[in-house]
Amino acid sequence: MIRKMLALLFALGVLGCTVCRGEEWDTFARQKFEARKITGGAVVIALDGEVLYRYTHGFRDARQTKKTTADTCFRVASVTKLVSAIGLMRLMEEKGLSLDTPVTEIVGFPVRNPSYPDRPVTVRQILSHTSSILSTNYYFPSWEKMGVGTIYFAEPYGPGDKYVYSNLNGGLIGAMIEALSGQSVNSYMQQHVFRPLSVNAAYQAALLPDTADIADRMDKDGTLFQTVSRAMKDFENYEDTCDPRWHTDRTVGSLYISVNGMIRLISMLENGGELDGVRILQPETVQLMMQDQDEIPGSTVHCKGRYGLGLDRVQNMPGGTWYGHQGRLRGLSANMYFQPDTGLCIAVIADGYTAYTQEEVVTIARVFMEKAQELLPQE
Repeated sequence: MIRKMLALLFALGVLGCTVCRGEEWDTFARQKFEARKITGGAVVIALDGEVLYRYTHGFRDARQTKKTTADTCFRVASVTKLVSAIGLMRLMEEKGLSLDTPVTEIVGFPVRNPSYPDRPVTVRQILSHTSSILSTNYYFPSWEKMGVGTIYFAEPYGPGDKYVYSNLNGGLIGAMIEALSGQSVNSYMQQHVFRPLSVNAAYQAALLPDTADIADRMDKDGTLFQTVSRAMKDFENYEDTCDPRWHTDRTVGSLYISVNGMIRLISMLENGGELDGVRILQPETVQLMMQDQDEIPGSTVHCKGRYGLGLDRVQNMPGGTWYGHQGRLRGLSANMYFQPDTGLCIAVIADGYTAYTQEEVVTIARVFMEKAQELLPQE
């Protein structure tokens, strides 16, 4: 009923971008950013693909001479994992592969828990963080030499038995994209996701199609951690090639993107895999990404967790469950979520501050997720 009412209001011109660009909303947003001493950031709220509100805050450089825009690209940490999962799910569709395919069969090296050698680690387990792979900051294991007692795998729980968030799961998403596509993860995503949706994004700053608006990386106290020029120079050591074995770090958290790009990607998911006439995923694929994977017949996941497939779920919020992902890195937080029950979508980036959380979601995102409910008509 709510969705039908909103569609009618849009058609009549009653609801639009100007509805929430007033002083009250901007004052609210400014106060929330300033209260957290955020150096630079932005927020965009959309409904069924239509942007309702956009606010930018502060500066994108340490000298505070260049203002943040909605097109400023930040390194968005673990939001990278969801964006990359979109590419992997597209490939799984295209290849007609089962999500319960062992990862080893795709990447060509033995991804297995040595304590459970007869239970393969599957694509479904990787995307739902139930693979039994433990979180680590080293993403290049000696897979063939891995024995019982390794730091990479849980011993009490086998593949599919328990939800445990792991960065290496995210890295293996990229390895599978490269193995299945024969392209670097950046090349594949540019061709099949970013360019079709007119999104300026890349897995290294120098690879952005438009490099005119990139943020310095800040620390938690707002001081400079890395300049844009330093990030660009790092491209000298970046191999934009297809190498699944040694590229198990690309999709952990290195994506550069803006809130404008994030809102288009999350709006595509909210709209069943399509945006502005461009289809990236089939509607049934998006629905599957939202589901509890232990409820799928024949699934290799046997437990509950926060995740569907690449999609985190934020519950106990006004308006219903939000689906999306959060990223946190040094002094930065990034969030992109959609709420199926209302059609609301949100993208938030904040840099140069201490990102406190409430129920595992940074508070700057949570306050806007709650505030967004005011854009919906009252029944």
